Amino acid sequence: MIEERPSCPECGDPLSVFFLKDRKTGKITIEFFCEGDGDDKFTFHIITGITNGDIAKLKEEGKTIKKEMGIKLVERRSEQEVMDSMDRDRQKANRLLS
Repeated sequence: MIEERPSCPECGDPLSVFFLKDRKTGKITIEFFCEGDGDDKFTFHIITGITNGDIAKLKEEGKTIKKEMGIKLVERRSEQEVMDSMDRDRQKANRLLS
């Protein structure tokens, strides 16, 4: 069994995982995101195509249910890109307040 967590390609910290279910389709999405100490941003989703009904059908150990999955990049910005964006926002706010 694999025991190492996937890591953020921006900072190298381990990625955190969160599970979501689409209200309309019932399909489960796995969200991976970085919670590292830096200001970088990295988030992607694996749209599994799996529903709670599919999970309920799992009764025989070792049996495989085939599903088509997709990977969607939600956000990826380096720490420098985040800092530059914050500086631009700060400058814009200062201009509006002057």
